[in-house]
Amino acid sequence: AALAYGTESIPKVDKIVGPGNIYVALAKKAVYGHVSIDAIAGPSEILVIADETADPRYVAADLLSQAEHDELASAILVTTSQELAEAVSGEVDQFLTVLSRAEIIRKSLDNYGYILVADTMDEAVEIANEIASEHLEIQTRNPYEVMTKIRNAGAIFLGPYASEPLGDYFAGPNHVLPTNGTAKFFSPLSVDDFIKKSSIIAYSREALQAVHEDIETFAKAEGLTAHANSIHVRFEEQEGDR
Repeated sequence: AALAYGTESIPKVDKIVGPGNIYVALAKKAVYGHVSIDAIAGPSEILVIADETADPRYVAADLLSQAEHDELASAILVTTSQELAEAVSGEVDQFLTVLSRAEIIRKSLDNYGYILVADTMDEAVEIANEIASEHLEIQTRNPYEVMTKIRNAGAIFLGPYASEPLGDYFAGPNHVLPTNGTAKFFSPLSVDDFIKKSSIIAYSREALQAVHEDIETFAKAEGLTAHANSIHVRFEEQEGDR
């Protein structure tokens, strides 16, 4: 509120960005319009695309790394291998016996945890693009090839050693990411979010003369005669044309 409206000691800002819990998200939503915001982020999400070459222990560990955030967090595996699906499920059960936030993880998995078996890699990619996950790991034989088919994801992690927490703590790209399927139309926070643009229009008399009647026609069709007149006065041949 102080940033959005200003106080005696804190100047009003133009934009508020960054992650936070549900209280932060709702506060940003409340002040939107008084200031700009980047997006309203929801609970953490991870989707892993994997084939038979993936290490089930790695996959399970990565899924749980996001499930521990919140009971509303989402952890999804999409694989073309039934064998891997079963192995990952077994690894998840083993990890839950030793992880400190196991109760939160269990609730997260019960609510929003899935293992989906796809017939083909193209089908797995289609599912991933539809879900548009905040974090997408690709653990396949050729992750770079699969990556070229991904249209919707916040951050993409390639190969067995690019686990999601690498992005949280160290890799470098901004980790304020779109959630809840908004990766279909939002991008990660970046320098672009701090750039404001203006449109610039300049016409010569000759350029405007070629189209002025069309503009006047549009304006009159809307009943906006003052709009039409603003164009018309520039091409009056004599005073009596007003």
